[in-house]
Amino acid sequence: MNSSDNLIGKWISVLYRYRKSYASKMLEPYGIVGCQYLFLMTLFKQDGASQEKISDNLKIDKTTTAKAIKKLEDNGYVKRVVDSADKRAYKVFLTQKAQDIMPKIYETMKNWESMVLSDVSEEEYLALEKLLNKMAEKAYGIGNL
Repeated sequence: MNSSDNLIGKWISVLYRYRKSYASKMLEPYGIVGCQYLFLMTLFKQDGASQEKISDNLKIDKTTTAKAIKKLEDNGYVKRVVDSADKRAYKVFLTQKAQDIMPKIYETMKNWESMVLSDVSEEEYLALEKLLNKMAEKAYGIGNL
């Protein structure tokens, strides 16, 4: 279907790395680096989620999530509270510092998407979104064998 030089995974990876780099540059003044913004965006929608729920939501392993949450906690963006229902687990909450920066994070992500999608028609966008969702669902099934 594709030549070995033009694998779709390559382009997905390229987009991921460039978005991560762009976000890091734009959010560096706030001490947000790498993919930390993804954790903050997840918590903005699900404040008080467990670290396990955050991992599941982002499809990121628990160790990576724990390290990212620890760094965000050290920088004052989140606080962890022992889950009263499961003393081994933590619920994670955004601090006011994180709440204050969320508009900048969303603006950064909106700008990124606007730039990379500037030459993509709405029809192409909808087809791409549908195709990527279909691929992600298939990958999820393969990854959970």
